[in-house]
Amino acid sequence: MRRVRLPWSPRYADVIRRQLALFSEEHSALLARIGAAHRAYDRAGAGEAEERFGEYMDLVEEAEDALLELRDRYAATMADDQRPAYRRDFWRQAERLLPSLGARRDYGRRMEAGEDT
Repeated sequence: MRRVRLPWSPRYADVIRRQLALFSEEHSALLARIGAAHRAYDRAGAGEAEERFGEYMDLVEEAEDALLELRDRYAATMADDQRPAYRRDFWRQAERLLPSLGARRDYGRRMEAGEDT
């Protein structure tokens, strides 16, 4: 019997779920530091908010780098035509684990465009 994939269930959901669980375990201290940095930014006064946000984004970047390494290491074992779907599904799930990845991406786009934060 052939396994049917539901449209709302990404093809690589199971492997990605396991990868992100392992990431969460191995990087629990980093994730805790990101949470603390986010809270510090939320509590920061106007005079220190920019600095706190920078510290927060630095930690998010560190997590992003580790996630990209995990994603790319697995993607290297796949056929070329499967990689884009896996990478897209991985990143969607990673942003659910760490929503600040989206904020970092948006922040990076604004900085490239020369906008103020």
